[in-house]
Amino acid sequence: MTNSGSRLPTARLLIFLTLCIASGLVTTSARAESPAETGKAHFERGVKLYNLGHFQESIGEFEKAYDIDPAPILLFNIAQSHRQLGEKERALFFYRRYLEQAPKANNRADVEQRMKDLAQSLEQEKELKQRPPTEVERGAPPPAPVTVPSLLPAPGVPVVTATPPVVEAPASAAESESRRWAAAAYLAPSVVGFSSTKDISAPVLFSARLSGSYALPVLDDRLMVGLDAVVSFLPYTAIDQTSKGSSSFWGFLLTARYLYPVNPKLSVGGGLGAGVIWWAGLQSNNPFTVEGVPASGAIPMPTAQVGLRAEYRLSKGFFVVLAPEFLVSATTSAGLSTSVSAVERFDIDIGAGYSF
Repeated sequence: MTNSGSRLPTARLLIFLTLCIASGLVTTSARAESPAETGKAHFERGVKLYNLGHFQESIGEFEKAYDIDPAPILLFNIAQSHRQLGEKERALFFYRRYLEQAPKANNRADVEQRMKDLAQSLEQEKELKQRPPTEVERGAPPPAPVTVPSLLPAPGVPVVTATPPVVEAPASAAESESRRWAAAAYLAPSVVGFSSTKDISAPVLFSARLSGSYALPVLDDRLMVGLDAVVSFLPYTAIDQTSKGSSSFWGFLLTARYLYPVNPKLSVGGGLGAGVIWWAGLQSNNPFTVEGVPASGAIPMPTAQVGLRAEYRLSKGFFVVLAPEFLVSATTSAGLSTSVSAVERFDIDIGAGYSF
């Protein structure tokens, strides 16, 4: 006779272990899908629903994706879906939010035109509702129907529109185009010249530069103001040719630059700068001061700068820069200015930066 009581705990134990394993698998599966992957899945479903004409359902998917990753392009897609449904006020609302979040959007002109058309259509509909009813005279032909421009394509009629389609590539919030602050670092070969009564030659130097800037909310964020810190070292041979020394240029420049976007990644422009650069390290027997007298300290030199600039934007806010800059510094020390009245530099800055 088989002991049924001994099999019952064993069966329960097996059921319990099976449930634990199943629960672990479900938990592992849930953890395997990251929020970014979930947001991308909602985005892709929204695009498919939009392309199939299920605009109301696509709005729900785009909203779920936005809740996970508030990328501005999702607001544009939601506006597109509302427009297709004829919900003009909601479409206007989301178009405005899109441009607020992405002020430098490539399709800004098209979106603004679409907003203008929607606003005009809503105004015409309002005027029609406010018109008093008119009596139809007996025997008179019926009045011509008033047509309100519709932003929706007529059924069965192909329509060519300049409105950009739903964007089919998700953009993360970190890649928002509303980045205003930027920081960059540069290295540059530097050619130095002197306005001097002496015959002074200098080798090609290498200078370094750190830059911080802010895009002003004017001219579509194309005007940037900032502060540059510059430094370079100038070696020299003593007047008596018996020893060598090294001097340095370092200082700060306030800058203003204008950049014009040639395409979404490349911008070109130029800028101006002004500030003070100090000339330090002029020891005894140097070739720059009168009779090689050592300078008592760093010599401040008012400096002006003019240059060109080309920026190429990479992903996630990173960019690279090529910026030839011409600097002129006027000397202020009596012992130096009577010998060297100005220092001229031509730097070819090559660097990289990050906008945030």
